[in-house]
Formats: sequence, structure tokens, C-alpha cells
Amino acid sequence: MEYIELRRIVLLSTQKALLGMIYPEIRAIGVGFENKDKFTIVCYLDREPNEDDYEILSDVTGEILSDIDFLEVEEKCVFSNETFLNLETLDSWVYKRKEN
Repeated sequence: MEYIELRRIVLLSTQKALLGMIYPEIRAIGVGFENKDKFTIVCYLDREPNEDDYEILSDVTGEILSDIDFLEVEEKCVFSNETFLNLETLDSWVYKRKEN
């Protein structure tokens, strides 16, 4: 599968998986992929992550994996007050909240 086609599928699947899953502490979510070998999703929070954050991210990832068969998955929840310019984007942002 070509990069552009896989990117389109990943972004659409991720947007669908995030419906109803965004909550106020989430600052940004980025995704990355290496062909269909590895999928990475990182959720940046404005506080230290807790068990609920990982569970919600796992649910989101499960929805994405029901659309795309990646061989390996990496999920990260990260506390950061850095500006968006200093955060790791991976391949694409799928969510960024408005900040001053």
C-alpha cells in the first residue's frame, strides 16, 4: 500500500476512533506509522497520565486496529507543558486544542 493511501486510511480511522474520546486534559494527539509494520500514537496531557488515560488510549488504538492490521503498536501518554512546536509530531497531528 502506498504511503499516501495508508496515511489517508490512518487519519480517517483515527478521527473516527477519537469521536467522544477527547477530554479537557488532552493537549494534543499525534500519530505515526512505518508502512503497516508499526503504528505509534502519543497523547500529550496537561498533567501526569493516570490509568484511565492509558485505558482510553488503548480503546482508541483498538478501534484503529480494527480498520488497519499493524504488526506492532506503541501507545504513549506524556505530560508536557512544552509548546506544540517542541512536541514530537510523528507523521501527523490528529488533535490539538487551542492554547494561548
